Amino acid sequence: MEDENINKAKNVLEEISQDERERRLTELREKYRMDQHAIMLAGYDKGLRDGIEQGIEKGIEQNRKDILEKLLKTNLSIEEIIAITGFTEEEIEKIKK
Repeated sequence: MEDENINKAKNVLEEISQDERERRLTELREKYRMDQHAIMLAGYDKGLRDGIEQGIEKGIEQNRKDILEKLLKTNLSIEEIIAITGFTEEEIEKIKK
């Protein structure tokens, strides 16, 4: 039974290797599989998602600070700015400097 399966596999391999297009597709599939495995082992998949999330958070925080700086240039009181932005008085003082 085992020899029969090996012979079948050899026959399929010979058929595939005869057709250049099929051979190339098989090589590309195997390369893709190996690349995906290497990415997973290296941890890039998770690291990339974490990096994107951190970038988004940093962008949101920078946007809030930009808005605060603009509000500080208006005639609004600190209390009004706190109500609008959610910043604490201490955070506002740090940004003012």
